[in-house]
Amino acid sequence: MIFDTLENLNQYAGMFENLDKAIAFIEQTDLASLGDGRTDIDGDNVYVTVSEAQTSPAEGRPFETHSRYMDLQIVLSGTELGEVALGELAEVQPYDEAADCALWNAQTSCGLVLSEGRFAVYMVEEPHKPGIRAVGCDSVRKAVFKIAY
Repeated sequence: MIFDTLENLNQYAGMFENLDKAIAFIEQTDLASLGDGRTDIDGDNVYVTVSEAQTSPAEGRPFETHSRYMDLQIVLSGTELGEVALGELAEVQPYDEAADCALWNAQTSCGLVLSEGRFAVYMVEEPHKPGIRAVGCDSVRKAVFKIAY
């Protein structure tokens, strides 16, 4: 996982070619002006989906992993919490290739606060749980970049 402020985003250039494409797009685009839905940056290699999302409590929700795409998530307005699983996982739902998603339970995790001006990159196969309700914030507007690995 990478968790940092947007002002430091360029420090992560050079790690992965497709991540570089997302970074360049973010630096050249007013993300708040993007309409809801998908915007292609490099076809299915790099794209972003902007949406309003309801946050929910973490309890009872599984962690998700992706095998083809990294997630770069930016909250455009509001605040949400996120978690990354640590240690052993128990499979809840096997990998679904069409959805690029598997679901897991974990006993241990570490958390982060994702708010305006911050971003998180969840790597391929990294169990993460985004969209957790922060006190006083029931919804967020997010840009979620899918970056082919």
